[in-house]
Amino acid sequence: MAEQSILTTLIRQEMMANGGVIPFHRFMALALYHPEHGYYMSGRTRVGRGGDFVTAPELTSLFGELLTLQCIEIWQILGSPACFEVVEMGGGSGRLALDLLTTARRFPAFFAALTVRMVETSPDFTTRQQQRLHAAGFGSERVSWLTDLPEVVEQGVILGNEFLDALPVHWVERTPDGLREIGVGIDGDGAWQTRLMAPTAPLQADHFARLGIELPVGFKAELGLQAEAWMERVGRVLRRGVVLMIDYGEAGRDHFSGRRPEGTLVGHRDGERVDDPLRHVGEMDLTAHVDFSAMARAGARGGLEGLGFTTQGWFLMGLGILERLEMASRNMTPEAVDALRKVAMRLLLPDEMGERFKVLAMGRGCDAGVLSGFRLNDQRQRL
Repeated sequence: MAEQSILTTLIRQEMMANGGVIPFHRFMALALYHPEHGYYMSGRTRVGRGGDFVTAPELTSLFGELLTLQCIEIWQILGSPACFEVVEMGGGSGRLALDLLTTARRFPAFFAALTVRMVETSPDFTTRQQQRLHAAGFGSERVSWLTDLPEVVEQGVILGNEFLDALPVHWVERTPDGLREIGVGIDGDGAWQTRLMAPTAPLQADHFARLGIELPVGFKAELGLQAEAWMERVGRVLRRGVVLMIDYGEAGRDHFSGRRPEGTLVGHRDGERVDDPLRHVGEMDLTAHVDFSAMARAGARGGLEGLGFTTQGWFLMGLGILERLEMASRNMTPEAVDALRKVAMRLLLPDEMGERFKVLAMGRGCDAGVLSGFRLNDQRQRL
């Protein structure tokens, strides 16, 4: 039996055991994270050019280099401690960790203090990361792997690039009778279909009312309650340092605007967007935009302080990407310079990744002014 058929059968069995329908967040969890057959767990995931999706680190090492500079500044604000951790959540192919470690090696004092911990649930990605980092000369004394957050991060940065958007979401619809959760069942022909159901814990029927948000009747939306729980938890893990999350999304006032009556939930397969999240189960990525206001509130519940919020474009410019481009161009051919600038513009331009991706920094014991990534355009007031 094909792997896809196995996953489909398992999901159908769970539906039948629960009255014929399961909440979408459970459907998404099985489709992405089933231990053997889920998209991220089965070795099916393809990242980079020609793959299902492309992340910023796969486009250019500039991204990782600039994030390293931000980590160095945080290390300095903390007093340049002898031990400093960078914990990367969901590191994918390991490209970002490689660029971070390679750049850090150019700063001997920081590199001497640095250890990297990769939090990765996918055996396939863990293998890819280990092969890539070990081949570059970074051994077990420098980098280690975990399947969950460590119990404590004494001093350091907890980093996630496109991590929160792939956590399972509660999919909801505002009906004339109030808020309903969207579940998944099977129609008479055996195909997946959405069904409205009563809200399941921890979702509450008055969720939007408590936030002072009016979701119009007929509108759908996604609620990242699992991401909120993670942000609250990470606040209890971090003793001193910064949680730095980069993802596509918006502040709450924009996230639930009238521009998106169907919400933001989409799939990604073979480099193409798939608008039906019930298609290609286990064979495509599923993501939803992040509500950064909700993430900030959750981090505050965990004891973290807001340190900055901006777009990816402004964040990278604050860290000196334009100056770095100018320096790199001096030793490159005109063709290579043109290629690098095109990639950089993809990271920076508003209609590319520059505006769609946002950066949120929250921390504890790291209050020595504005971090460089937010110095040009800190939008914390929007949260």
